[in-house]
Amino acid sequence: MKRNISRRKFLGGATAAAGTAVAAPWLLGREAWAATRLTAVEWGGGVVDAMKQIAANQSAAEINWVLHQGGSSAILSKLKATWPRMEYDYISGWEGSFFGMVKEEWTETVTPAEIPNLADIPEKIVVKDPDGNWKAVPRAVGGIYFGYRKDTSPKEIASIDDLFDPAFKGQLCWPGPTQNMLLQVVALALHAGGNEFDVEPGWKLMKELAETGNIGRIAVTDTDFVNSLTSGETSAGFFAEPAWASIAKDFPVQQLTKHDLPTFLYQSGFAIMKNRENTEATMQFVNHCISPEMSSLYAEVAGEAPLNVKASSPPHLTHLTFSAEEMDRFVYVPDFNQVLAQQDPWLKRWEEEIVPLL
Repeated sequence: MKRNISRRKFLGGATAAAGTAVAAPWLLGREAWAATRLTAVEWGGGVVDAMKQIAANQSAAEINWVLHQGGSSAILSKLKATWPRMEYDYISGWEGSFFGMVKEEWTETVTPAEIPNLADIPEKIVVKDPDGNWKAVPRAVGGIYFGYRKDTSPKEIASIDDLFDPAFKGQLCWPGPTQNMLLQVVALALHAGGNEFDVEPGWKLMKELAETGNIGRIAVTDTDFVNSLTSGETSAGFFAEPAWASIAKDFPVQQLTKHDLPTFLYQSGFAIMKNRENTEATMQFVNHCISPEMSSLYAEVAGEAPLNVKASSPPHLTHLTFSAEEMDRFVYVPDFNQVLAQQDPWLKRWEEEIVPLL
């Protein structure tokens, strides 16, 4: 007599009988046995390492990993060039890149009904479209900030003014123009009394910093930044949390998130893309990723604080925990729509005004 065994029943039984036998694929049938193959875009370093471990904790989906080239916003132009054809099931990102995707209507709407673990993530942090529809799934909160290796930096950094000290000749690793949506220039503008709407003071300081010779490396990718600081080529810089976390695993790092230098907080997460055949499977995988257990694993490996309220946050992420007073003093939340709208002119200014000085 032929038996019909569902994938769910098999996995449950296999778990209960772990170590006693391995079922042959032919018992389930080809369709039930095969995992859905998804294509996902992630950052490199600790982020993709964490996501590979998370993927290994489930069997419903196999993941084809694609890494961001440059900052996460760099993929927007590629998506626009190929739309409505979409090559990716989900794309990791943050507020800056998510707002660009939402504007183009590339992302699926998500709800707790489809992704139940969303119920344990604060709604106020969810990126929404103008109609209030949820358009991305948050997984963690990180920072973009200044820092330095305490064992190699020529001196402590207490202010942006210290970056201009001759002691830092060749010692700064500075983000390339596709990283952080050029918030590094906004940080300089804030120090000089400007902001994302009045960024001219930032460009003035950027030119002056480039002329000092203190910038020893322009980091186009996370790996560039990590390699530069871990090799000792440079000792200080401005970058996003996962890269700093990778360095801090092996070297003493001073994260300047609660000092008199601007800190930008961001959420990282998933944009589930339209025009793909595996939307349901993608939502199921994303739901797995933001469960309490997997959120805790992600925090430990990737170095970003979990957003699932039932997850645990490791002690080494205290630099991302702010009191209300600290939030007001140290954290700046830019208008991402303004930042996004300025990307093309800012990139042009970088190429024309900064590159010749480096």
